[in-house]
Amino acid sequence: MLTTLGLAIVCIAWFYQFCLIAYKKDKIINNMFVGVYAVGVLFLVIDGFMSGVNSITWLNLISLVISVGVLVALMKK
Repeated sequence: MLTTLGLAIVCIAWFYQFCLIAYKKDKIINNMFVGVYAVGVLFLVIDGFMSGVNSITWLNLISLVISVGVLVALMKK
């Protein structure tokens, strides 16, 4: 269940970013996209630890840490 929720949130984030690029012609990574993406990946990490799927969970955790780092860097601008 958490995997489905996490992936749905990630898809919403990507759709939001796509709309910004396609319709507003905004080529900059949006803070909202990165934040929503990070929340989706957080759900994937939680579900991975609960399910015991360690290799995928650690990769998702790395992705989460990097995306939070990008969000912090974007917010400092």
